[in-house]
Formats: sequence, structure tokens, C-alpha cells
Amino acid sequence: MSRFTTTAVMLAALFLAITARAENIIFPADAGLVDVTQPPYALKGDGKTDNTAALQAAFDALKGSNRTLYFPNGVYLLSDRVSMGGVPHSKDRFLHFQGQSQAGTILRLKDRSAGFDNPEKPKVMISMYDGKGTGDVMHSYVRNLTVDVGSGNPGAAALRYISNNSGAIYDVTIRSSDPNKAGAIGLDLRQGQQGPSLIKRVTIDGFDYGIETGDSFSLVFEDITVTNQRKAGIHNRMARSTIHKLSSRNRVPALMTSRHGQMTLIDADLTGGDPAAGGAAIVSGTDAMFLRDIKTAGYAHAVQANDGAFVDGPVDEWFEGQAHTLFDAPKKSLRLPIEPTPEIPWETDLSKWVKVDFTVPNSIQDAIDQAARESKTTVYFPKTTSKAEKYIISKPIRVHGSVNRIIGMENIVWIDGEGGELKDGSVVFTFEKLDGPIVIERFFNLLKLGGWKGLHGIDMFDNRSDHPVIIRNLAKGACSFNRPSTGRTWFIEDMAGGVTAQFGAGDKVWMRQYNPESPERDMCRAAGAQVWILGLKTEGRTRHVVASDSAKVEVLGGVSYQSWKNQKLDPPMFTVNDSQASFTIGFYSWNLPFTTVVEETRDGKTFSLPRKGLGGNFMPLYRAGGK
Repeated sequence: MSRFTTTAVMLAALFLAITARAENIIFPADAGLVDVTQPPYALKGDGKTDNTAALQAAFDALKGSNRTLYFPNGVYLLSDRVSMGGVPHSKDRFLHFQGQSQAGTILRLKDRSAGFDNPEKPKVMISMYDGKGTGDVMHSYVRNLTVDVGSGNPGAAALRYISNNSGAIYDVTIRSSDPNKAGAIGLDLRQGQQGPSLIKRVTIDGFDYGIETGDSFSLVFEDITVTNQRKAGIHNRMARSTIHKLSSRNRVPALMTSRHGQMTLIDADLTGGDPAAGGAAIVSGTDAMFLRDIKTAGYAHAVQANDGAFVDGPVDEWFEGQAHTLFDAPKKSLRLPIEPTPEIPWETDLSKWVKVDFTVPNSIQDAIDQAARESKTTVYFPKTTSKAEKYIISKPIRVHGSVNRIIGMENIVWIDGEGGELKDGSVVFTFEKLDGPIVIERFFNLLKLGGWKGLHGIDMFDNRSDHPVIIRNLAKGACSFNRPSTGRTWFIEDMAGGVTAQFGAGDKVWMRQYNPESPERDMCRAAGAQVWILGLKTEGRTRHVVASDSAKVEVLGGVSYQSWKNQKLDPPMFTVNDSQASFTIGFYSWNLPFTTVVEETRDGKTFSLPRKGLGGNFMPLYRAGGK
């Protein structure tokens, strides 16, 4: 080995170590995670031991449990496929992967492994689910790790992922260590009935396709980097996809869409290309596409449209089809300001974590009060392992002081709306007098005690602080989301179920992968608020958005999914009263489409946009209000 090579390896190792130290996701021993390096699985992250059988044993034993497999920093070598299974409506779901750090936790395929040699028939390295799509492979998470298909495995698909309603991939690198970047697919989203789910801060290096999709309800991507692909950075075959912030460094197209795909892409930086080939950075095979703020360099063109025509960049705003307005509004999207979801620093001092004890009444409030009193930051709910172990809230909870993270560890929390002090008009969690922003995350469900019905008169969240509140990774909150407030800041991310959201004058709200489902109540009400939604997927025949009192609302991507039978309501999908709004959305009217897509009232006059006249299953743009 040359001196240069030795120095490069040492620097790379040093960089890896520094990165791994900088991101150090650790938990108390009693949090309820399953450390895969401990018995009975005893995986070894030494880069030498074959962990295939041990990891498969962990999958088989723990799937369906909503447990989290925790991978301390190390290189975990695999030589064959590991899979959750694929039997519809079975336990082949509800399992999560958590690495200690994106750079330090590496799941790596052994070089030249058997069966990974044919890119025409990709073989999956790690699969979250394989069988027929059912729409109930819910709440799957992969966080803070790297998946590496090694060298000499041109037929490898690194990670097959699926989740429905809620679920996300955060801070993950997927790569090929092959000198030629060989591999079939980096992130394999071809499984049918994909999403809704959120894929955020993911980097994919190598492969024929960095990401390839199949049929989906809704996929939401943010902060995606694709490099060194051999055919395309992203191949959106049939998915209803929404992407914010795509970075591509490729000679091949950054993005290709097929005829049945739907694509909303905003804020992309696409460089590389081969000008001599006369190609485009984005190759569209669909008429369901909306593009905004696309910068390209090196490609001959920015876009090749569905009809073969070329569009040169930079692209300010471009879409196939017709923009709609009922009044004299500009036929451009509203362009509300976009704020990133604040990232609360992970607390690595475990003495600053305070535990909630499900056996002790009022333990949640006691834990929060203790944390605030002792200047601690993190309140956690250790994962329960039996139905008899229940976290129950029977009194309003006040969140205050130094607490900046409440982490549910994928538990169900039951709300006692009858036997306790929570009555109609109550709020379960009130945030006030906080020292800074706070995140409440990783709860499987927040539900009414004794069943899966909604709470109706009881609101779940109210922000009375001067700091942002972040709600994310919640699968099925069968309750009202929050009561109207004034001038507060909210970030809602990966939120699903029987939820409704109400925001008041001066509120500023950013939502990513919002999946409300409601047969009766309006899904999002903005009364004077500013609301930005990236990827709205709905179920239920109720109004999706009601904007009033000079509100500003922007919906970018997603799908209105009408699958429920025997619904009596037929309101407008969107209602806009003396407010500004823009909507980009698709339709999946499996059973009963809305009669009216938009009803807009302005200065006492009301007009409607009927669904019948739209044609197709995608509305690239509706614009309401003035400039």
C-alpha cells in the first residue's frame, strides 16, 4: 500500500470517527430498545463475522412487536437477504431500525455474495416487507445508519422499504462500495401500496437507480442526495411523489417518471449530464408533474416533457396541464416561506433523561415537572411489552421549562376521557413557559381508553409558548389535533390517523407528510393562519382544508384518496373564504369522487370548481386570492 493510500485511509477513518462521535444516538438501558449486539442475537459489528442468521432471527422473533432494533456503531457484515416477511395482515411489520450514528453504524453486504449478481433480477439485501400490498404495513422507521452493498454485487437492491399512514427514513446513507458503483437499486420502493411515508436526509451513492418506486398512495421526500447512478438518480415509475430539496450529481438523468407516476418537485439542484448527448436532467413520461425552482448545470436541457418537447433551465415554475382560478388570481403557486423543521440536539447525557412509569398514576406530569425542576431535557416512555402495561392520561398535562424532547418509544398512550378530569373542551398536552423549542415524537397511537374511537370534544395539543412545537412520528391520533391558538409556531411531520388540525390568527405552520383521515370533521382549518403542507394524503369525505379570515395556505403534492363506502357528506374538497391559497394535488377516487374540488368566496361572491370538469387524476395548480 502506498504512502498516499495509507494516508487517505487514515484520514477517512478519522473522518468516520469524528462524524460518528458528532452524532451519538444513545438511550437509557431501560428504554426498551433491543440492542442487537446483546444475547440472544449477539450480532458482531467487527466487519468480519457473518450476521445474516442472527439478524434474521431477530426479525423473526420481534416483528409485530413495535420494538426497535438498536445497532451500536460498527460494521455488521451480511452475506444474504434478511427479510421481515410478507404475509398480508400478519405480524410481518411493526419493527424499527435505529443506528447509533449514520456514519458509524454500517450494515454491509459481503463482497461477491451469492445471488446478487443479476441487475435484471435484483435481490434485496434488507427488506421491511415483501408480500402483497395491503395498506397496513404501518409505522416503520429506519434511522441513523448506512447500508452498503459492498463490491461485486451488481444485482443488489440495498434497502426495500415500505410503510403506510406513518413511517419514515431519517439520516440514512445507502451506497455501493464497488469501484464501478455497481448495484441495481439503492432505495427500493417498488412494493405495491406504498406510503404515505416520509424519507428525509437520505444520501444514495451508486446503483443503476438510486431510488425506484412502484405504486403508492403518497411518498414525501426532503433533503435527498443522489450521486453516481448508472441509469437515473430517481425512477418514479408509478408513485405519487413529492420532493423538496433534491441534489443530484450524475451524468444520467437525475429524475425519470413513467406514465402512471405523479411528481411534485420543488427546489432542486441537478448537475452533471452529458451535453453532447443532448439529454435533460428531468425526463417526464407523465402529464402529472409540477416543477418549481429547478437549477441545472451540464445538461443540454432542464426538462424533457411528456410530449418530447424540451424546457431549458433554470425553471421558475412549470407544469403539465392547466392552472385553475375562479377569480382574478395569478396562475402561479403561492410560494409561502419554507422553514426547515428544527432539529433538537440529541441528549447524550443520560442523567438528563427522566422516565415515565406506567405503574404510577400521574407519572407523566411528575416526570415533566421533575425535568423542569432539575433542568433536564428528555422525558421518555419505556417501551411496554404486554397489553396489560398501559400508559394512561386522565388529567391535563402541562409541558414547561427545560424539557425539549418527549419521546414515546413507539408506545400507545391511552386518554381517559370519561373516568378522569379530561372533559369536552379539555386539552391533553399544553405547552407553556418553555425554555426553547420542543419535539414530541415516536408514539404509535394516542387513543381513547378502551377503544379506537376519537375523543371529539377533547383537544390533544395547545401551544401557549413563545417557541416552536414539533409533533412527529405519530401513527393514529384518534382525536382533535389542537385548538386554535394565536401567533404560535408549529411543525407537523409524519402525522397520520383520525386527526384534525385547527390554527388561528397569526399561527405559522409547516407540515410534512400530513395524513388526516376523517369521516366527519374538517381535516385542516386555518382561520387567519399561514399553513404550508408538503405532501397531503387524505381519507374521508370531509373538507380537506378550510382557509378563512385572510389565511394563507399552500398544498404541494399528495393525493385525495376516496376509498370509504357509504359516506353521506359531499362538501367541497377545499374551501377558501377571503384568503389566499394554492393547491397541487392528485386524486385517487376508488369509490366516490368529490363533486366539488374548490369552493371559493371572495367579497361576498362564491364560485365552485367541479371535479367533473378537471379531467385526469392530477390538478397541477389551483390558485385562490390575490397576488
